[in-house]
Amino acid sequence: MSWIYTKMLCMFSILFFTTVGCVSSQQLSNVFSENADYDFRKVKWGYSQERVALVEAGNTVYKRTDTHIIYKCEINGVYCQLIYTFKDNRLRTAGYVTITPLPNGDDLLKEAVNKHGVPETHGQYCGGLQEMIWKTPNKIIFANLYKTAEKRTSVNYGYSGKGLIRDIVRNELPSGTAGVITYWDGTYAHVDPDFFNQLHEINLPLSDLSFYEKRLMGIVLRKGGTQIPGLGTIP
Repeated sequence: MSWIYTKMLCMFSILFFTTVGCVSSQQLSNVFSENADYDFRKVKWGYSQERVALVEAGNTVYKRTDTHIIYKCEINGVYCQLIYTFKDNRLRTAGYVTITPLPNGDDLLKEAVNKHGVPETHGQYCGGLQEMIWKTPNKIIFANLYKTAEKRTSVNYGYSGKGLIRDIVRNELPSGTAGVITYWDGTYAHVDPDFFNQLHEINLPLSDLSFYEKRLMGIVLRKGGTQIPGLGTIP
């Protein structure tokens, strides 16, 4: 009987490793970390820079100082900076910020909603700014989306929304303004709740926050403008 048991064990081992071999390293990493108690990606609040760098060892460091480590990545088709910020070498905020304004920048906000569901707080402000906040015992999640630029193109005709069959075509009209391409910027950030509470309790001045923490928290936004052919960018 022992040879039968040995043969079955060998067959199971071959099947297991063959199956695993069909999964990419990224997928395999996600499988093993899906139920882990992480606060963001595969890190926890309070991690040192060295420990975060070890976790992100497969990514190339774009920029590193005493207060932050920055990588580049792609989230839901949106090219972003992956930012980790530190105080006294302890991680306290992390997240994604669009590298440049993009026509599909709103997909970053969709990624946050798809992952966390309908937010507790959703604000829409003048100028198209949207802000969403989720609060959990382990993290504060913040996402925002705002129009950074409009690029005007030459068009000879535009939809009137009227006409003989307006009732039929109303639902098929393209959104937005004819001849205008909107570019979006956005943020999808995670904040240590202890740090978040500290901000409110002792009313820390803005000078205590790094530039990237201000970006992750939506305190500073990229300045917008309109691009017009032949005239350049108009603030």
